[in-house]
Amino acid sequence: MATARPDPRFYHIDTHTLVLDCSAIDSIEHQHKQRMVNHLANTYINQGCCIDVVSAHQCLTLYCAQGTDVVQLQQQLLTAWHQLDETTLSHAHHDIPVHYGGEYGIDLEAVAEASKMSVKEVIELHSSALYEVDFLGFQPGFAYISGLPKALHLPRLDTPRTEVKKGTVAIAHDKTAIYPAQSPGGWNLIGYTDLCLFDKHNTPPALFAPGDTIRFVEVDHD
Repeated sequence: MATARPDPRFYHIDTHTLVLDCSAIDSIEHQHKQRMVNHLANTYINQGCCIDVVSAHQCLTLYCAQGTDVVQLQQQLLTAWHQLDETTLSHAHHDIPVHYGGEYGIDLEAVAEASKMSVKEVIELHSSALYEVDFLGFQPGFAYISGLPKALHLPRLDTPRTEVKKGTVAIAHDKTAIYPAQSPGGWNLIGYTDLCLFDKHNTPPALFAPGDTIRFVEVDHD
């Protein structure tokens, strides 16, 4: 007989805001929980009971419309949580071409020095891992991506840059990321990709979704 899946925690922030939090559940691997949260977010964003739905790091926040029975919604959400299975938790895989170094990857040599590796070893290590999207935030299409090898775990810059170019590939702490648009940023910049990560005319507009897997593929500079 299969072991029952543990219940997530629920919090009522106010009379119209409900939070599902699964961060304390250790028996389900991190990536699987992220896929579950994302699936529930996609389900409830299209229902009239919610004004907005925000998925984040192992939690889901539902901003409910006036007149919504939040207690009943919590029970529905709990039932949906237990009904999720592998057939409903589909995800995409992306191979991302990366031009390492150059004018966009201006921190690559500093990363190599801090990591006590050569530039070549940094590139090989970053491009050898299989990554997974945790959640999106900061700006449209910006994915926080887990799976960065521990040898590349470095802090953010002490002073963020006022301008990071669109498509820049970066690392900070235990995450890697790609800037979908030009913006300020404090991550360590190691390369860039030509791929478009966010287009408001696409459905969905963001290339990545929580639970997607990613592999970075080194390509030569033109």
